Amino acid sequence: MHPTSADAPDISVILVNWNACDLTTAALASIQAHIHGVSYELIVIDNGTTRDESVTILPQRFPSAIFIPNPWNMGFSAANNQGIARARGRYVLLLNNDTLQTQDALSAAVRYMDVHPEVGAIGIEHRNADVNRSPQPSAYTFPRPWRELAALVGLWRWSPPPPIDQEGDVDWVCGSYLMMRRECLEQVGPLDGRFFIYDEDIDWCRRAGQAGWKIRFWPAVSMVHLGAAARPFMKDKTFVHFRSHLSYIRKHHTWLPATLYYLVMVGRLTLATVWQTLRWVTGGAPFSDVRERSSRQLQFALLRAGRSGG
Repeated sequence: MHPTSADAPDISVILVNWNACDLTTAALASIQAHIHGVSYELIVIDNGTTRDESVTILPQRFPSAIFIPNPWNMGFSAANNQGIARARGRYVLLLNNDTLQTQDALSAAVRYMDVHPEVGAIGIEHRNADVNRSPQPSAYTFPRPWRELAALVGLWRWSPPPPIDQEGDVDWVCGSYLMMRRECLEQVGPLDGRFFIYDEDIDWCRRAGQAGWKIRFWPAVSMVHLGAAARPFMKDKTFVHFRSHLSYIRKHHTWLPATLYYLVMVGRLTLATVWQTLRWVTGGAPFSDVRERSSRQLQFALLRAGRSGG
């Protein structure tokens, strides 16, 4: 991990781009327009874009940014880790490229962290892009595998936990804005590259908490989070999400809930394939839907790595 030096910036901001030149441009421009009073560096990792001219346009529009082009989609975690390795800041911010800064949340968070040395990482309030800028959940409690399993088989009526909207210590904050203290990052390490995308933020916050650091939700400042920037280009978001969650359960819980989660999900995916096949046979669905469901079922059943590119 890159050591800091006397001339290190206050904050290193890392964004991962994949087939989203316009979104990333807007995110970077909003940072430059709103950040004041702290030194910063921008690090952009292009994850093998093939559908636009990001590799050419982004370095031209933001010449002061560090630009790292990848020949293929290495995954969200691996790409962020490339940025972390290059970052020199006292704080390292993992920021989604589908975000817009509407106030000086970055420097405000730096000042907050400077006076709260026990906090290893911080997340801020997210807002939707609607007219009223309605709040969007971004701080959570850890997943509970046994309750999830009970809900999957119909023994528990699952309902989302109430949104966290007050300042305080939480289990984890969303990786769309995850500001890490350098000392915490050095101790805990970067993201776990086994998570191609999804659940990598839960895993990192859990490791930080186990190392004795506080994970703080601070809603005094906010940003707009559009969400789902990469979904249009993902072959199968559902499979990737299920596969990452299985990895999380297997890593942080015993083999039993991981095994049961695997078996239940294989069963559910198999039933989905059978149902879609019946719909196709009766003329109610195209064969492409059957192919999609069966591919998802097979990939999960074979424990494929969860790397689904565009």
